[in-house]
Amino acid sequence: MSILLLVIAVFVIGIYFFTRTKIFGADPSGERLTRIEKSPNYRNKAFQNLNATPVQSESFSYAGALWKYFNAPKSTEPLQPLPFVKTDLHTLSSQPTIIWFGHSSYLLQIEDKTILVDPVFSGSASPLSFATKSFQGANNFRVSDLPTINVVLITHDHYDHLD
Repeated sequence: MSILLLVIAVFVIGIYFFTRTKIFGADPSGERLTRIEKSPNYRNKAFQNLNATPVQSESFSYAGALWKYFNAPKSTEPLQPLPFVKTDLHTLSSQPTIIWFGHSSYLLQIEDKTILVDPVFSGSASPLSFATKSFQGANNFRVSDLPTINVVLITHDHYDHLD
């Protein structure tokens, strides 16, 4: 029994220190923390939604989610690679343009502004490169292929949206 408790304790401590590594970012400090604390939605050391927002629907169950995960149909991925044309992003026309990079990433060019949304360019949608691969084709472009970016928009804080 004590060996099991020791293994669990080592595992928990390992996870704690792993989540404190650089890849997970750092706690805000200095000017950034001051700016966060001034937000009207920041109370009790956390951002608060303006409306009640449940984390899961009322019908959610972990057992059901695990069942769906391990029994997903094979048709969730294309049977063959999607067609791909590598565009020279440095020579885009002045017309409004949307370029989808795969997975969750795309580039918008509107008038003289270039907006990069949810960048994922490493081929990984996880802090552990072997754990969750981004969808096939999501790494056909590199950061060096990008033109000057005016705005980077991250829709939410998941690794498959902020590589």
